[in-house]
Amino acid sequence: MINTMSKNTHETGTEIRVIAPSYRREPGDKQRNERAAQRLGSYGYTVTFGRHIDANYQLGTAEASDRVTDLHEAFTDPNVKIVMAHSGGWSANELLPLIDWELVRMNSKPLIGFSDITVLLNAIYAKTGIVSYLGPNFGSFGLANSWQYTLDVFDAVMRQEMPLELKPSTMWGEATGDQYPTQGLQVLQEGEAEAILLGGNFNTFHLLQGTEYQPAFSQPFILVAEDDDESGELTARYFSRGLESILQLPNVRKNLKGIVIGRFLPASKFSLATLAGIIASKQLGSIPVVAEADFGHTMPILTLPIGGTLRVLAKHNYVVMHLVSV
Repeated sequence: MINTMSKNTHETGTEIRVIAPSYRREPGDKQRNERAAQRLGSYGYTVTFGRHIDANYQLGTAEASDRVTDLHEAFTDPNVKIVMAHSGGWSANELLPLIDWELVRMNSKPLIGFSDITVLLNAIYAKTGIVSYLGPNFGSFGLANSWQYTLDVFDAVMRQEMPLELKPSTMWGEATGDQYPTQGLQVLQEGEAEAILLGGNFNTFHLLQGTEYQPAFSQPFILVAEDDDESGELTARYFSRGLESILQLPNVRKNLKGIVIGRFLPASKFSLATLAGIIASKQLGSIPVVAEADFGHTMPILTLPIGGTLRVLAKHNYVVMHLVSV
């Protein structure tokens, strides 16, 4: 486990701007948001919010133009050092044609989030080369369980303590549910790799296929992959064909050097044995493939750089992962 960092590691305060690219801040989020801000504040961060974070134009979110305004303002505000999604959702890809990519490139700073935020993280890297982070949404820090590990890793990555060993957590669980002892990282294929990270939530990552916002896969990369439980007991089938669709993209098999798979929710009924069979069927050669990593739709959540470099060493009963650069 990451060692707990001392509080007030950011002595002068590091401003985090929270925006809602996918789904608004709901009135019922108040207590969780207060806890999240307090916990981040204890590590020296200050939290501010985008102007349209509460708006509900349709399907629980603000108009795309207003959401993009909040994103642009977060990137151009010199006081803001980190941009963070309030939560996931379903509509972040509506922002892609409206984003001023040159504005983002000229005001380089990290965006952090997971789930639907996957489209923004990978598009930012594809269009600008800026590293963003598959990591906790703002609301994740306000949950009752497993937030300490999530916050410690986030803080260590933001302070760029490289190389950083990503040791497994000791407990995991659903955001508001039961907690279970972790079994550690599971080796599905042995191997060793060092390459940049691409990917995230599979259902969302596929939205980039065939668009100008998809990474080119033109250099060696490690695929990070997780899925939610919206497909229920069909999750394994959707994951298998989703992985196959990625493997068929130009340059992917040529440059794929490893796969790190996040933890699946219990409702998916996706067993490790089934996952191992899917991976074996893809004939991936000698690349390392590990599962049960601490990211996805369970807690806790690692902070992983999309476009940053990860080193993976996977042996039969031994896995080490280091963030090399962010």
